[in-house]
Amino acid sequence: MRNIFFLIATCLLFSCQKGEVSDYTEYLNHNDTVKYVGKEQCRMCHAEIYDSYVQTGMGKSLHYATKTYSALNGSDMLIIHDSIKNLSYQPFFKNDSLYLKEFRLKGKDTTHLLIKKVNYKIGSGHHTNSHLFEINGYIHQMPYTYYTQDKISDLPPGFEAGQNSRFSREIALECMSCHNGHTNHESASSNKYKPIPQGIDCESCHGPGEVHVKRKLAGEIIDTSKYIDYSIVNPGKLPLNLQFDVCQRCHLQGTSILAEGKSFNSFKPGMHLKDIMDTYLPKYENDHSFIMASHVDRLKQSACFQNAEMTCISCHNPHKSVTTLGANYFDNKCMQCHDVCEDKQTQNCTSCHMPKSSSTDIMHVSITDHKIGVHTNSKSQKGKFLGLVAINNSNPTNLSKAKAYLKRYESFEAQSIYLDSASYFLKKSENNFTSYIQYFYLKNDGKGLINFVMSYQLDPIKYSNSDLALAYSRMGEVFGKNNLPNEAAKYHKKAVELMSLVIDYKIQYGSFLFNNNQINAAQKQFLDALKLNPTIKEIHANLGLIAIIKGDYKNGESSLKQAIALDPDYVLAYENLVFLSQKTNNSKATKLYLHKILEIDPEHKAKQILKNL
Repeated sequence: MRNIFFLIATCLLFSCQKGEVSDYTEYLNHNDTVKYVGKEQCRMCHAEIYDSYVQTGMGKSLHYATKTYSALNGSDMLIIHDSIKNLSYQPFFKNDSLYLKEFRLKGKDTTHLLIKKVNYKIGSGHHTNSHLFEINGYIHQMPYTYYTQDKISDLPPGFEAGQNSRFSREIALECMSCHNGHTNHESASSNKYKPIPQGIDCESCHGPGEVHVKRKLAGEIIDTSKYIDYSIVNPGKLPLNLQFDVCQRCHLQGTSILAEGKSFNSFKPGMHLKDIMDTYLPKYENDHSFIMASHVDRLKQSACFQNAEMTCISCHNPHKSVTTLGANYFDNKCMQCHDVCEDKQTQNCTSCHMPKSSSTDIMHVSITDHKIGVHTNSKSQKGKFLGLVAINNSNPTNLSKAKAYLKRYESFEAQSIYLDSASYFLKKSENNFTSYIQYFYLKNDGKGLINFVMSYQLDPIKYSNSDLALAYSRMGEVFGKNNLPNEAAKYHKKAVELMSLVIDYKIQYGSFLFNNNQINAAQKQFLDALKLNPTIKEIHANLGLIAIIKGDYKNGESSLKQAIALDPDYVLAYENLVFLSQKTNNSKATKLYLHKILEIDPEHKAKQILKNL
């Protein structure tokens, strides 16, 4: 408390002092050594702004899943059912904590039950609340979203139509960096974080605050009515293009390609976004559709933007919630440039010129179309594909384009045109090892990949650890399939060493070792993975099989049943239980597990095995 009083007193004292001239010529908080201090530090001197900001959509973007912050509090807590996987989901509160129950019924009997605590809700609540759980710092998404506009519950975006990944979808830095403030991401992982801040915070738009706080406490005060305070970024005083970059860092979503040596934490307000990443969107003839976070793309298509010096903050006050400002606020913004409406409307300009519409990527959600103009209700069929366009960079490199097409193919649409386009731009760019590995891997060209690796002089320093590890992992897989075990082992090991906290690499390496009769070494990889995250079914299934091979039937059975508890449709675990029951001459159990397999997969070879019993 003493320190708080001191900080407040310092702010009050120095706010009354005469403004001083800043002698800095560039933003001091762009230096990578400058630390993020958290929005509570900002609150000490900017309490009014803080109190207003935390009520905005950005301020509410991520928080603990308690009754205070969850939109589910007061809702009907509806059960949703995935008819394809035959799994149901129901949230419930226990005291102040939110939980999600996954279950399956057969008649009136519960044949599967899994309960997980919801650690975080993600989403402002203006459109949705989705849900995350954490284990040992690893963050995953849960298969339940509350769509607040329509007050209905359903599977999250990307989980529908048979794509329900249940509790395995990783929340990587690309996602977390826009839905939250600066996160302490474990660089040797894909989705492991140190303590997570709550919501997009002040430093997301102003940059890290350590230098600013220290200088204010030291008595340095800048008269910001005359001078720029270079200890912190004020977006309103940036050149228009850099103002725009602050917003489009997150309000432009698509296929984002990082520049060499950059991460999704690299951008700081005041930087050129194109120096950090290029973000691509697919373009078609006569296409009027848009995705949820396409505000920037749509605004750039507006005559208002093209013919005037306009940025997002021309209309938006990021410190105040849109829902509290009302139509008059935005009408007045329009009237600064437009004296008369041609349709003689004087209220709610946006209802006609920025109508709400459904996005193409998120169901049950209507958003404001940020293409300002005269809209019609006609829905013309979109024409031919024109290509991927970097919305934030008019002149991306050929390598950036190649990476965009590869990522689009792998993450969104496995269409041959994307691979063909990637090949075209790769040939026009300087050889890029990791991109060529990705290309051959996605093309399923094992021989091409091997020949490329054998002829390429790799300089590992040129590539990030994450890119190299992914390439090595895929090389290990391909070399293994082509009967080159020594090379395969080398590359799997390199992937694990470079990204020691990526559990998938440990599982892949362990599986390779097991298949090559290195049982003890394989077991070590699986045990290491288990310590990191005990909720992954593959780890338990593999450890169960190894235990059986070593004659430890009791622990083998326990591990396999743990895998099935995590996933009731896990055929591999049931196959290993069949193996166990055969080794113990338990014919009754063998038949039981074979029938379980056929319930999941009626065309499984278990059908023939049953016939032969």
